[in-house]
Amino acid sequence: MNLSSTSKLIFRLKNIFIKKKVLFSGYIKDSLPEILKTKKTGIHIQKYNFLKYFKKNIKINFFINYLIKKKNIKKYNTVIYYFSKNKKESYFHIKNILSLINIKSTIFIVGENNSGINSFVKFYKKKIHFNKLNYGKKCTIYFHIVTNRISFKLKNFFKTNYWKNFQIKFLPGVFGYKKIDKGSKLLVSTFLSKEIFNKKVLDIGAGSGFLSIIFLKFNNANKITMSDVCLKSIKCCKKNFYLNKLTGIFIESDLYSNINKKFDLIISNPPLHENLKKSLFFLKKIIKKSVFYLKKNGELRIVVNKYYSCIKYFKKTFKKYKILKENKNFRIYQGFKN
Repeated sequence: MNLSSTSKLIFRLKNIFIKKKVLFSGYIKDSLPEILKTKKTGIHIQKYNFLKYFKKNIKINFFINYLIKKKNIKKYNTVIYYFSKNKKESYFHIKNILSLINIKSTIFIVGENNSGINSFVKFYKKKIHFNKLNYGKKCTIYFHIVTNRISFKLKNFFKTNYWKNFQIKFLPGVFGYKKIDKGSKLLVSTFLSKEIFNKKVLDIGAGSGFLSIIFLKFNNANKITMSDVCLKSIKCCKKNFYLNKLTGIFIESDLYSNINKKFDLIISNPPLHENLKKSLFFLKKIIKKSVFYLKKNGELRIVVNKYYSCIKYFKKTFKKYKILKENKNFRIYQGFKN
């Protein structure tokens, strides 16, 4: 079994869960939910790429949504939640769960010690009291027995950021939640160009939909395709398009996994982290695979922190490429398909 340190800690306590009806949720990074013996198992998927860890199993129920629903959670008396590095995102998910879970049920929270899980449970002690169950050098597990449900209102979690005359709403965990990223601002500054008018565009890793909204507004275009692996991001994209009176195509996709058309232009501000770790996996894949989703003479245009040079990746993928624009922190790269 190739399990993460958090799943190994849960597995050591496997006897606790044998007679329980267990729902897994949060930042699930391996196939423990299929391995752990329980009376009943459900898996709440919030990021589309988490599906890659699981085989089709008719005995396990999968719930794919940015929030768990009451009709799904009521069948379970135990929740195992995998903590992420983003405390506000974890609080958002946990509060949703605790607003719906059956009384006398138990929620377990497991996370890496460097993720901030220990300070998280201390900070929310007055609202949600968790007891430490077990711990190791790398991770810790806490539990809470539900005695009463708490209130959860989705509208209270939306945060509004502004850029020029545009309002963009974010949920915890969606890129740009603290403030609109400077790299994204640099990228949208290149959208006022006659060469990209009336283009068929894909915004990959769309996040809040900020890039797409500005692209459409600047170019007076009608439609754009957005994809993201995070279901909360798709929710934000839809809400922001509604607020800005725009129409778009929204696709839940692990990068290009659900993309089946070709485009004149692909835009992106690629993620450079995977939870706690720096990772160039998404960046490399966006560049390398882009040629399969670009029309002839199509263009990939991305923004990347200057700390990470992308020249070698563009050189391997495109015959024609260049740095379109840069400032002291970011670079805009262009690659053109022959």
